[in-house]
Amino acid sequence: MSFSAAPFAADFHARLLARDDAAWREAFRRLWPVALTAASRIFSQNPETEDAASTALAELATHPALPATWPALEALTAVIARRRAISLLRGRHAAKRGAGETLSLEQLEYEPAAAAVAQAALDLSTLLAEVDPLRRRILEEHFIDGRTSEEIGSRLQLKPATVRSHLFRALQELRHRVRPPSP
Repeated sequence: MSFSAAPFAADFHARLLARDDAAWREAFRRLWPVALTAASRIFSQNPETEDAASTALAELATHPALPATWPALEALTAVIARRRAISLLRGRHAAKRGAGETLSLEQLEYEPAAAAVAQAALDLSTLLAEVDPLRRRILEEHFIDGRTSEEIGSRLQLKPATVRSHLFRALQELRHRVRPPSP
C-alpha cells in the first residue's frame, strides 16, 4: 500500500524527526493499514493483530533513523509489525507451554526431570565457586552476559587471546571436575 515513491516534503521529514504530533498523526493514519496488514499475516483475524500493529507504530515513533520516503517508511513499518506479531505469537505459545511457571518444592519431588535440573544448577554453582575468580568472571561474562573475548578483554584490560586462554582453561578445569580422567 504505497502512497508515493517521492520523498517527503522536507519540512514533513524534519517534523517527524522532531516528534511533531501533527506529523505523526498523519504518518500513523497512513501507516496503520500497513502495520495491520503485516501483523495479520502472522495472526489471521486475531485481536493480537491490532496489538502488534499499534506496538509497531509506537516503536517506529522512537526509531532513531527514519527513512525519508513513504515506501521506505512503509517497509520499515511492515518489518517492525511483523516482528512484533512474531514476538506476541511466541509469547502466546510459551504461555501455553507454561513458560515462566515456578515449580514448588513439592512439584520438584514429583518431577524427576525438574529436580535433576535444580540439582545440576546447584552442582554448577558449587563447581564455579571452586574456579579461580578471574576465570569465573570470564566464564560468567562470556556465557551469561554473552560478551566476546574482545569485549571481556577491554573490560579486564587483558588481550583477547589471554581471555580465550583463560576461558579454555576454565572449561577444561570444569570438565575435569565433572568427569575425572579415566585411568
